[in-house]
Amino acid sequence: MTDTVATKYSTRSTWCSDFRFWLLLLAIAQFVIWTVLPWLLAVSLPLDVVSDGLSWGHEWQWGYYKHPPLPSWTVEIFFDALGDVGPFLLSQVCIVATYVFVFLLGREMMPTRWAATGTLLLVGVYYFSIPTPEFNHNVAQMPVWAAACLCYFKAWKTGSLQWWLGLGFVAGLGLLAKYSTALLLVLMLVHFLSTRGLKRGLLSAGPWLAVAVCLLVISKHVLWLASNGFPTVHYAAARAGAATGLRDRLTAPVKFLAAQAIDIAPAVALAWIAGLRPALASPGRNEDMGFLLWMTFGPPLALAIGSLITGMGSRDMWGAPMWNLTGLVVVMSSTATWKYLSPKWLSVGLVALFTIGLAGFVLVNVLVPELENRPSRIQWPDRSIARTSSGVWRQQTDRPLKIVASDGWLAGLVAMRSVPRPSVWIDADYRKAPWITPEAIARDGVLLFWRVRPGQSQPKAFMAIKGIRILGEKSFVWPETPRAAPLMIGYAIVPPAGR
Repeated sequence: MTDTVATKYSTRSTWCSDFRFWLLLLAIAQFVIWTVLPWLLAVSLPLDVVSDGLSWGHEWQWGYYKHPPLPSWTVEIFFDALGDVGPFLLSQVCIVATYVFVFLLGREMMPTRWAATGTLLLVGVYYFSIPTPEFNHNVAQMPVWAAACLCYFKAWKTGSLQWWLGLGFVAGLGLLAKYSTALLLVLMLVHFLSTRGLKRGLLSAGPWLAVAVCLLVISKHVLWLASNGFPTVHYAAARAGAATGLRDRLTAPVKFLAAQAIDIAPAVALAWIAGLRPALASPGRNEDMGFLLWMTFGPPLALAIGSLITGMGSRDMWGAPMWNLTGLVVVMSSTATWKYLSPKWLSVGLVALFTIGLAGFVLVNVLVPELENRPSRIQWPDRSIARTSSGVWRQQTDRPLKIVASDGWLAGLVAMRSVPRPSVWIDADYRKAPWITPEAIARDGVLLFWRVRPGQSQPKAFMAIKGIRILGEKSFVWPETPRAAPLMIGYAIVPPAGR
């Protein structure tokens, strides 16, 4: 934005430093409070951290049956270095990094105080609060999408090869985090060709450099996919589900978009209360505004249209990385009312929304489970289960426990709390845990366990294992909800060779 336009909407010079100061406070609060509070409240770690993070990351594979490997690697590093607080900190590193990239992008197209305000408004986006303590592939995508938008914007504007190089690298990281990053990249390609022309776009060296770098970054993972029969693709299709009729096909994308609208509504409401009035009547007059609109609303709309056409379902949390630019859209579309912005109401609203997010996390993960005697995932007696499991193994053999088998969650809890950490044989399925082989089972043995529920028998996959011995059941009291029915765990063993 030109200095003339920036000056036109300028106000007192202290506002600029104030807004940047608020942004610094937000980053500090996000780091400290959203890391420490969940860590203090958690007995065990969140579901995705254990089942899709530590159970996989400990094996250092180039791919896993559900997702690409980067988030599992990073959570393994943070857990090994910092213990339980590591995964919580990692999530907030991702969130604060997202703030930074959004702010840097905003400064490229608007005054600093506007960019800071647009970044601050992200406090009102659901994906920046309650879900963040559970580090997973959705959270991992958030800074990558923001960084990709920054790199692409600079490359699109300047044609600089270094920014195309940066885009290729970030795009590769994004695909190693989750394949839905491809949706953003396709939309970037469409935007580039539509704004720069098909011939000029295809003849530009920058995009081809970005593609080459991206392919280089993901090459090892692609080789892993090919050699393992592309399991992640099959999982994604099964996870998304498929519409069984016309009604489901129509309602699935509507529900997804409705959920996304609810998730970003507090940010828009905060801007409105603070005095900003978004008006999107003529986005075509400003190519920067067109860029923001395309990158913000393009991914969720494309996902919804794809769901409608193919009949595949969608998950609300898939929208997590899609709304990074929401605040910038609101601010840029409110230039006519910028002079009416009230710093007082903005700051009050930010504190209120930040506090509500924290309260929501405590309510959902601690208070409601305690009232309903329904323990949440962060309230499992993982240490007791691990100690008991180790004791069960030692009663049967003097060999070290190297392999445990259960679902990714329960086996992950035991492996996480065992020293040294054993490998997880997920569901006793070699396809889900290719690092486990029949030879390893025969040599090292395996401890198998499962949650015992009324009317349910032992898992069929376990009972089909040659040489299995059923050992019985153990009960465990829930640490934070002792009135809840005890947790019952069944045990079995395949003894090591020679035992």
